Amino acid sequence: MEINIHQLADYFAQASVAFFDIFAPAVPPGGRQINWKTNRNGAGFVFPLAGSSRYTLNGTPYVLEPGVVLHAGPDTPVSKEVIGDVYWQYALVHYQIPKEEVPRFPLFNEHFLIKTGDNPRLTDLIGQLRQSYAALDAMAALKSKVLFMNVVEEMIVSAKRQIRDDNADLMTQAVEYIHRNYADPISVAKISAQFGLERRRFAYLFERHTGLSPISYLTECRIRRSKELLQTCGCPISQVAECVGYTDTFYFSRLFKRQTGLSPTEFRKGIHEESWNI
Repeated sequence: MEINIHQLADYFAQASVAFFDIFAPAVPPGGRQINWKTNRNGAGFVFPLAGSSRYTLNGTPYVLEPGVVLHAGPDTPVSKEVIGDVYWQYALVHYQIPKEEVPRFPLFNEHFLIKTGDNPRLTDLIGQLRQSYAALDAMAALKSKVLFMNVVEEMIVSAKRQIRDDNADLMTQAVEYIHRNYADPISVAKISAQFGLERRRFAYLFERHTGLSPISYLTECRIRRSKELLQTCGCPISQVAECVGYTDTFYFSRLFKRQTGLSPTEFRKGIHEESWNI
């Protein structure tokens, strides 16, 4: 499975993740385990520290070595085999999410590789997590929770750096173009043509770069600006709509309510009442 880094970040930002253990074994050359299963109580990460190994999960092989991380869901068939003539050293970190959240977050049950590259800070954080987990007291347990999320954050940030995107500068320019021209009647087709790309190709590159589709990004930019106008000026809703690129006031009002949960009038009224009560 190919993992989308924005999707992974979104998963760990929203799910109620709970770290529960870490182990750091060392397996000699020739070591192997056949027909095992991953931990039935939670998902986990394999962080290679030295050497290399081949893991096969549900028939899918993965070669593990420093610079990549393997994620595996619970109770998954797995076979392992050390590759080469040096000890295979790794950290195995397990976490859980509540059962009722699992249907919302299918990544919990999936297996996939995350390419992080060489990252001494990530290795250091894993070492700190091992030490904290080994200390059996409440403060250490609290520190372990924090360190686990630090490990996840560093892993995702590191993985994002590894994504080689020759169009990154072009997408940065596209973002700036939207910020300059959001008030005009622009479309995804018009923006993609501006940068000499086919519309679907542009949409793919833009979402890979920002985590949002071009139309979602444009909408968020317009709604954010409309909020500022509703807060700071008393102009009619129709004028606010025109200022952020919508000629149809009714469409703007429906879109605003869908994005914020309030109509423009309700939003403005709420801001004024809040100011009056301060």
